[in-house]
Amino acid sequence: MQFEVDLIRALQAHANTALTVINEVFSFFGTETLFLLIAVVLYWCVDKKYAFRFFNVYILGVAVTNVMKQSFKRARPFNAYDDVRSLSKKETTYSFPSGHTESIASISTMLTVKYGKKHKAVPIIFTMLTLLVMVSRMYLGQHYLSDVFCGLTAGIFLSIAFNALLSLFKDKEEWFIVPGLVIAAVIIGTLAGLGKLDESADILKGLGAFVAFDIGYFIEKRFVKYDVRENGKKSRYVLRVLFGGIVTIGIQYTFKLFLPQSIPMLYCFLRYFVMAIWAALFAPMIFKAAKI
Repeated sequence: MQFEVDLIRALQAHANTALTVINEVFSFFGTETLFLLIAVVLYWCVDKKYAFRFFNVYILGVAVTNVMKQSFKRARPFNAYDDVRSLSKKETTYSFPSGHTESIASISTMLTVKYGKKHKAVPIIFTMLTLLVMVSRMYLGQHYLSDVFCGLTAGIFLSIAFNALLSLFKDKEEWFIVPGLVIAAVIIGTLAGLGKLDESADILKGLGAFVAFDIGYFIEKRFVKYDVRENGKKSRYVLRVLFGGIVTIGIQYTFKLFLPQSIPMLYCFLRYFVMAIWAALFAPMIFKAAKI
């Protein structure tokens, strides 16, 4: 719609370096990095059971959003209009809906539902972050208003729906691995059958992490049984996050060096599988053995 393009033009009319940097920072809050940070802090330091739900709800939402992108195939504003600039790194995926907005909306909804009543600042902070991400994605020329609005709607709706789905498992939440593996197999099989694996990097990353985290959690809950609050000193929480986080990042970038980008099932699926199995299973094993 014309007014959506005019809105982007208006936002970019007074663009400058400082404003662009600020919006890139806001946009960062819609990336997987924020989700991963929150997820590992919850899993390693606060509440493994809730972290498992948080992780699965988020990943499922991302998967649905990326399937929608592949279905609608809407060109990004900077590709569709010569006078709309990309003020940040040019995204190579499709525009509708906004994955960044879906991401922060999902995180915001889950944390507000869980902690909003006890910590009043949580819904306020994350509502503001969600709005800032939405505006930044338009200012940077990556999305239309309808993209970010649909991303917002999807993030809220999917997080509520998948949260309700996992609630059905009650204290046996680890058995979500069964439908989870079926879902992953169906999606990968469908993408392969359509010849879309090469175009589905984000979906394969999410599925790799999804499968590995659920397998890791299943094993950890039954055999490792690490109590995140047993050694509850703040210094130990910091040590877990620093050590675990450094290894996680190391896996991500080290595997990039030797895994072939031309084979998405290795470069995307396997890389994120190893990262997630480390976070869900091997990190708690080390924490427990080291008593940290």
